[in-house]
Amino acid sequence: MTATPSSAIGTRRKAFSLGTVQALVRLVCSFASVKLTAVYLGPSGLALIAQFNNFVNLCQGIIVTGLETATMRLSAEYGADAERLRRLLATVGKVGLGLGLPTALGMSVASPWLASWLLKDSAYAWVFVLGSIGVLAAILNAVLLAVLTTRGEISRVVSSNILATICGLLVFAPAAMHWGVRGGLYASSCLYICALLVTLILLTRTSVLGWRDFVGRLDRGEARRIAGFYPMLVFHAVMAPLSLILIREHVTSQLSLESAGLWQACWRLSETYTMVVMMSVTTQFMARLGEVANHPDRLRAEVLRTLGASVGATAAMALCIFVLREWIVRLIFSRAFSPVTELMPMQLVGDVLKMAGWTLGFVLVATVRSRWYIAIELVVPLVFIVMARVLGASMGVSGVTMAYVAAGAAQCLMAFVALRDVIFIRRPAS
Repeated sequence: MTATPSSAIGTRRKAFSLGTVQALVRLVCSFASVKLTAVYLGPSGLALIAQFNNFVNLCQGIIVTGLETATMRLSAEYGADAERLRRLLATVGKVGLGLGLPTALGMSVASPWLASWLLKDSAYAWVFVLGSIGVLAAILNAVLLAVLTTRGEISRVVSSNILATICGLLVFAPAAMHWGVRGGLYASSCLYICALLVTLILLTRTSVLGWRDFVGRLDRGEARRIAGFYPMLVFHAVMAPLSLILIREHVTSQLSLESAGLWQACWRLSETYTMVVMMSVTTQFMARLGEVANHPDRLRAEVLRTLGASVGATAAMALCIFVLREWIVRLIFSRAFSPVTELMPMQLVGDVLKMAGWTLGFVLVATVRSRWYIAIELVVPLVFIVMARVLGASMGVSGVTMAYVAAGAAQCLMAFVALRDVIFIRRPAS
């Protein structure tokens, strides 16, 4: 049975509303987390926490991004074909396990070196050992939530994310307050495990998904289709966090750890408010693209509608933050972060450009335009890194924010060129 237009609109509105609620909860918790970090850990502590989290996100993102996207995209395509869905999930489970275990093992073995490089102290090696367990937890959690999303359990997915966010804050806050940077780092390692536990508890209250859904042999055909998403998404999973790690490392080496913390504060504020838009969009956007991917007119309408909403909402929030930036910095951070107000104008411009490119990136993945997606995921971080080094050498931290704008402009330009046949459909002459 196909959904009627009114039911489809109702589903879209429900997804957008739930995504907005989820994003707002994360917004409040993120601001609370930033405030705690700013007051108890200072700029240098904020930079170290960010370095660790970016590395863990890089490790789990290499595996999760492809599995999660493939699960949602292919499940939407298969629809009610129960046999193909069963083969897909069995294959997803085995691919996730086969990739996750070696990654976690490698992270544990390399933990002393990673601690010395990223955290400037080999005594933090056990943070990375615990983080390797968090990587496995993040992989399993992402797959479970992706399956629940495709089966219409949006409320349960949102509930899991909201509860995990709140639990994360309740773990991080006392750890950072009582044990400083060390406590914040260990708490950050545990957040991924907490998120999985929340999802597993919620799964005990539903029959739409069970462990038996992942039992079965690996299907080579499904494995090839899943692998088809990886060339694109691995580059995104690696280059995005790696560029931040390298830029933060460069600022620390050339300027100071305090300067890296100031830039991180500006970046964190950006991440926090744009998350409201991103969470609202991602709740159902990939699944909808899967439904209309073979219908040019419907695909174009969906892309333009979502692009307008995401960029418009980002621009509106960016304008409000620009006007209130001094008050926001005083409220969210502390006096030590007052230079952030000078960095924010250019950062906000970059956010609007980034949102446009980010939204169009979904379309590149859904339409499997691997070459363009890979090119963008390589070029944009390289532009960011190179320009940050060039401009940062002469302008300091403000030069890094200008490099962010340049990278966002490059991303938009390349994405529009790649999707010109989708956005600008040529009508046959009558």
